[in-house]
Amino acid sequence: MPQNEDLLVIPDDWRATLHPRRGGTHGPPLELVPDAVSTVRQWVKESRDEIDHLLESRESRRDLVGSARAHLGGEANPQGAGVLAAVIAAEWPLRDDYEHDEEPFAVIADAWIAEHGLVFAAAATVELSGVFVDGYKWKERRDWRHLRVRRLDKQDPGYNHGLRCLELVAARVRAFLAVAAEPEYQRAVEALGGLRHDGMRRLAAAYLVPTQTAWVDELCGTLPDLEPYTWMMVLRTIGSADHLATLRAGHSGWYWIHGRPGVLPTVVEGVGPALASTLATVADEETETGRDPYELLRALGVLATDEAFRLLVDRLDRPQAQRAVIETARRFPERALRLLGEAAVSGPAPISSYAVRLLRDHVAARADVAAAVLPRLPAEVREVVESIDELAAGWAPAAPAESLPRLLVEPPWTRERPKFKRMTVKGLQPLTTGVPGESEERAAARALIPIALGKTGPQRFKAEAALRRIVAAEGDEGILEVAGEYGAKAAKAARALLAADPLDDLPAVMPRRPVWQDPHLLPQVLLRESGLALPLEAVDHIVSMLAVSTPDKPYAGIDVVKEICDPACLAPLAWRLFELSGRRARAYAWEGDDWVLTALGLFGDDETVRKLTPVIQAWPGDGGHHRAVKGLDVLLAIGTDVALMHLHGLATKVKYKGLRKKAQERIDSLAEDLGLSPDQLGDRLVPDFGLDESGGMLLDYGPRGFTAGFDEQLRPYVIDDTGRRRASLPKPGVRDDQELAPAAHRRFAALKKDVRTVAGEQLRRFERAMVTQRRWTAEEFRTLIVEHPLVRHVARRLVWITEDGRAFRIAEDRTFADLQDDALALTGPARVGVAHPLQLSGSLEAWAEVFDDYETTQPFPQLRRPTYALTEEERAGTELERFHGVTVPVGRVVGMERRGWQRGSAEDNGIQVEILRELPGGRAAVITVNPGIPAGDINYWPEQRIDRVRLDRDARLGRRAESSPLPFSELDAITASEVLADVVALTTA
Repeated sequence: MPQNEDLLVIPDDWRATLHPRRGGTHGPPLELVPDAVSTVRQWVKESRDEIDHLLESRESRRDLVGSARAHLGGEANPQGAGVLAAVIAAEWPLRDDYEHDEEPFAVIADAWIAEHGLVFAAAATVELSGVFVDGYKWKERRDWRHLRVRRLDKQDPGYNHGLRCLELVAARVRAFLAVAAEPEYQRAVEALGGLRHDGMRRLAAAYLVPTQTAWVDELCGTLPDLEPYTWMMVLRTIGSADHLATLRAGHSGWYWIHGRPGVLPTVVEGVGPALASTLATVADEETETGRDPYELLRALGVLATDEAFRLLVDRLDRPQAQRAVIETARRFPERALRLLGEAAVSGPAPISSYAVRLLRDHVAARADVAAAVLPRLPAEVREVVESIDELAAGWAPAAPAESLPRLLVEPPWTRERPKFKRMTVKGLQPLTTGVPGESEERAAARALIPIALGKTGPQRFKAEAALRRIVAAEGDEGILEVAGEYGAKAAKAARALLAADPLDDLPAVMPRRPVWQDPHLLPQVLLRESGLALPLEAVDHIVSMLAVSTPDKPYAGIDVVKEICDPACLAPLAWRLFELSGRRARAYAWEGDDWVLTALGLFGDDETVRKLTPVIQAWPGDGGHHRAVKGLDVLLAIGTDVALMHLHGLATKVKYKGLRKKAQERIDSLAEDLGLSPDQLGDRLVPDFGLDESGGMLLDYGPRGFTAGFDEQLRPYVIDDTGRRRASLPKPGVRDDQELAPAAHRRFAALKKDVRTVAGEQLRRFERAMVTQRRWTAEEFRTLIVEHPLVRHVARRLVWITEDGRAFRIAEDRTFADLQDDALALTGPARVGVAHPLQLSGSLEAWAEVFDDYETTQPFPQLRRPTYALTEEERAGTELERFHGVTVPVGRVVGMERRGWQRGSAEDNGIQVEILRELPGGRAAVITVNPGIPAGDINYWPEQRIDRVRLDRDARLGRRAESSPLPFSELDAITASEVLADVVALTTA
């Protein structure tokens, strides 16, 4: 029999916490606790001293005291019973056997029902709602404790258990009322009607018998602002769309709809489909604040309407929504088929793409439903369903679980596993003597063993991994023999280390799973060999591996993943995790999510670098300096030529001094490891990007191909098969190879981005080399500049000079020509640099004519660069007084940063009064301005007066130091000219 897909049915797993209402869905079967009466009497006995203290307090309400004494004396008094229950609740946290959230207060309701009947229990519950035991702190009694009335408009202290007691007792009584015989139910309603004296009691009465709609109407219309417990009690009480509308108009805090157990199922049953938009809104808010929205989204599916299902589909690109749609599709397969087809046709990206994948899987699972519903579908939706396999071709089918390694099906953290232990052997010193003729691996193991058995930390982790790699290639016999050279303890520890499975090296507790970690939102990960996709569960296991990895200690399973998975899929996976975590948009950290950066370092590629670098550049401006520094380490971890190129760029051009310094430290460290200067390393960090010797790249479209290259100004060009030069690479067409052509198109797009980066950085480096008079050896010049397929284009547009004064240019055939176009040879010891115009003073015009004749445009001012000289008086002095007193716009002062100057430290009042330029030899040119530049508002004073221009011995930029003036005669002519050029540019309109 076909299922009614318009019928709201509470799921079975919700019934255990549902607060049932009469005539609605039943909860679990009800039976009174057999010893409830004796248990509660024992609790009263144990608390009798405190009960008496409260009853004797002058501050206690006399009516509450009288009722309690009457009940203790044997009279069945509902208010007295409520008072005693409230005291038991207040005392409960002081018990030795207390466990939070495990309070057995529901037994009180069973005792009342068993001893006095359900009507009494209902009345006692309402009276309990009106009692507050004041004067208790967390596990502490105050001398002035007393009984008073609880008010609905006042909030109880969080450590008082009165409302927790009310919640449990009232839920139990309501459950019995829901299934009571009609006469008894009506007697209870009549009894409660006489107790509705104030807001708190009106709430309790309406909650117990929510069929009394007039009571609920009155309650919703007169509610004050509530605390969470009473607000959730209201939510469990309402039973119509009108109630919801009234509350929505005057109350906030709807996230409590997913607060205590049972609230959500109860309000769904009570309000029904009208709740859809509220559930969707709260689910969105929960997601934004990092709380799991799944049950809220699942509730949308339970509502059994098209509106609710569309709200789910609208959220397919948000965490947990696809999981909720899959479950809803099992309950309502026809609706899912129809509305997923609708989304596949007209939904926005990426909703439509996700809908296609879900629809494909749904049709495969419920072919019977698809066949039955197909004739009734709108034509465009029917067309989608009929061609769903073709439409979903972009989603690879999942690999069967049996084809995967156990790590991706049943990883160690999901099963019992041996405890991973590390044995430490203290005091081991590396042995310097080896065996003549032994293998490199054995010698390496000898050096690694003291570290791999030493103090736990990054160095040990790296040494352990290196030893395991040697074992994988050579076996463990030789390693254990070498370990024996260090003694018996070392041999035992090494044997234990190599015997342990590194996959079992996991934290004692796995990290908390963030809400955004939803495998449905991650790109597919394909297997290298079969091209099939990992199942979602396996992708989720990879994310768990990343979550336990650190830069110093990646989880051992990552190597397995890299071995069997397509690397082109792993980089997008890591980037998507980075996006979902919110790190891309925010610079601050949420505890425990640093691993998303580690993931970028482990799986990232050149495209990751291109996308991450601008994020790193922006983070310090949002207060994320420390996060940006970690981003630098990601670039180092990726370690490709493109990654190191971007790291070097950050070390030279990022505007934030702190970040620039950290990037330079990493470049310096890398250069030191390689035995190079930072400038020498920078030369070697310019990738060739796969360009051939002629500077071209073949782009294969299958039936046709193109050759891409770059002209002298590094502008891209494309030549087709006929030899015709094109301005751009055409988009792949239907006749092109559907794999080769898109890949080639993406490759060229990435190449253009990279070359733009190289071009800007190379121009800055060559101009800086000219100003600082840097020199290359002849071999470096030829290999790193002349033969480089990109750098040579920039170099050909400059005049070069040897240390002995011979000027030359690079000809098109990569030979060297002097001013007369005669060949010039560079011999072994020759050193070469970019010529400064002061070094060409007698031949500047002639060289300019040569470049004009060859129609060569220089990349930056060289031959026509303005030059300046100090006067004799200025050379002897420590200040350039000709610029003192000149007033300039503040924007021009700040703009000096583009010429390599930096603003100095802010004074105590946050005002920067100096700009500095670092000069060779650790010195600095310093300009002092007045009134200065407020660090947070550079335009506060639109004009600045130059007070001093001086030369200082100390270039410790960004740190306050006493002035140590130097005469300008300390500067060579080129450096003096460049400083003067900058100051002239500052002071000249």
